[in-house]
Amino acid sequence: MAPVGYCTLEDVRRALREASLPGDLEQDTQIAVDAIAAETEPLERSLSQHFFEPTGIDEATAIDIPTAPKSRDDEHDVATNGAMVHGAAERDRHQYRKNSDALLESDPRSDRWRKDRYEPKREIRIATGEAEALEPPVDESRPAYTHIQLARDYVKSLSKLLVIGGDGSYTDWVADDGYTGGVGLEHRGEDYWVRINSGGVSDLYLNVHAMDDDIASLSNAVYVAFDHGHEGIPRAIRRAVALKAGAEFAEEATIQIPDNATVYNVETKAEQMRSKADDLLEEYQ
Repeated sequence: MAPVGYCTLEDVRRALREASLPGDLEQDTQIAVDAIAAETEPLERSLSQHFFEPTGIDEATAIDIPTAPKSRDDEHDVATNGAMVHGAAERDRHQYRKNSDALLESDPRSDRWRKDRYEPKREIRIATGEAEALEPPVDESRPAYTHIQLARDYVKSLSKLLVIGGDGSYTDWVADDGYTGGVGLEHRGEDYWVRINSGGVSDLYLNVHAMDDDIASLSNAVYVAFDHGHEGIPRAIRRAVALKAGAEFAEEATIQIPDNATVYNVETKAEQMRSKADDLLEEYQ
């Protein structure tokens, strides 16, 4: 199986030719292939994006061009309000002091609905809706969504969404017919939905009202599995990978050249190629 990459050997050859750099790709094909693969994976991680061409690229022979979305699964905490990290902090925040003005600072222990009870659900940070949406008495008709930024852009679909319950077990909101949601604005207002902005950044929104009132934990509370990827490899991405791979290939090829002046010239041009690649990638950062 050939290594996976975002450009072809022809792309690298063109990049070398434009930079007037030496290198025989026919003789040193494996070096070029390894260079392409070595530049592709780190790029995907740094950009948090996967690119694919459904029909491949005709001129790609020694490299496997991705032709489908990738799958990924991650665990996430549920975001909390900074001032309310745990139950003790919440109680301390409302401590009653003898010298305080009783009209301005009331003892929460006197409030019937508090009863000094730790309510982790009330610590959840609300991203969509009013911050007081979880304050008793709770009106579930008031929107209250928390959000999680997913680790990859251009999410296509969710295959699993495990949310912790009151007893510590997890319910798959995707598989359970009691929950509705999906990817795209058409699912806004449902139990869960994924918003994708113009740059591909994908945010998962969870309806806090759909969570158990006595949610067991806010740490590692959500496990999500999804498919992701941008259909089509942009020309700038192909060219950037080709430039970086070409620079690496040229430097590798000059190791056998004893002429120091030639080596210096190649290294200088290789750095220029990398700099040009970085410029192309700026809009994806």
